[in-house]
Amino acid sequence: MVVNSTVKGTLVSFLVGITELSPDTSEIVDIKKIKSSPSYPDVIPKQMVVKVEKRKIDGQMVDFLVKFCPPGVVIVEASIDLENILGDHVFDIKRSLIIECRAILWEYHCNPYFDEEYSVYCVSDYKGDPENVISERKDSIAGLLKTERMPLDEEEINTTLKFNIKYLKDDITIVDWDGAFVFDPRGDFASNIELFEIANLQLLKLRVLEHEVEERLEKAARLLQRTTRRKIPWLKSREIRHSLREITQIRTESILESEATERNIKLIGDWYSARLFDLITKKLHLETWKANINKTLDALEDIYSMISENFSMSFSTTLEFIITFGWFILLVGYFSLFFLEVFYKR
Repeated sequence: MVVNSTVKGTLVSFLVGITELSPDTSEIVDIKKIKSSPSYPDVIPKQMVVKVEKRKIDGQMVDFLVKFCPPGVVIVEASIDLENILGDHVFDIKRSLIIECRAILWEYHCNPYFDEEYSVYCVSDYKGDPENVISERKDSIAGLLKTERMPLDEEEINTTLKFNIKYLKDDITIVDWDGAFVFDPRGDFASNIELFEIANLQLLKLRVLEHEVEERLEKAARLLQRTTRRKIPWLKSREIRHSLREITQIRTESILESEATERNIKLIGDWYSARLFDLITKKLHLETWKANINKTLDALEDIYSMISENFSMSFSTTLEFIITFGWFILLVGYFSLFFLEVFYKR
């Protein structure tokens, strides 16, 4: 197959953010799958359409789709058709799309410090095996996946392109941390993009959870420092018990929420979507994030256990002092009465 110097395609960039708002929407995103898939209900979380619009970015019309994934997740998706999706100008186009997506995300009061961005390069204008296109333009493809303008080393290029999955003879999906290339002559991109969005959604929630847990760890460390100096107020015991309950709740909710989605998707076994999702989660290192969070939660539990022990020891010591002091007062009172009685008898 003769490979053209230019490759037509569609660039889809999206941002995932977290908001406390609940956009008014009821239209479910209907994604038609071409590849065979099981008819398990509610396997993939439902996304609802909030807004569809066109905006002019750098002189070109871009389609924007705002979606809501309850609870509290907003996805802003931008797509643009390109005559040459492998050109150097795509770096600037991608950057402009991300900036505009982030501006739309902020319209829904999403947390400005936490969002996840990702870009999917969709190519359908080819015939035969897409690996012919990849072998001819592998440096450009790897550079876009890495968002790296400088020439990459041959080994780095090959390592990047090896992280892929094939389903049919004429399709392939290459996955990386910052983006993915999807080659499919039938244009079956929506179902893949949905999986990329779900994986990035999970990554975002793990990042937010890690931040919250780290803040609790710092707070616990300060509290432990005060207990070692025996400056902890008695009323802090309620705070300690409340914190221990919160840690247990955080661990339970994080496990239930993240595992539910992965379990549902992976239940479909060797089907394409399950294999692709597994590949994405490995590239995004979701298991590593979970392991780090669990280690931090373990450390939190250990710290609060030490605080609780220190508090118990401190309270016991204080109680013993109060009892001893009480006996001392009683003895003083007893001797006072004794001497008064002796004095009056005289």
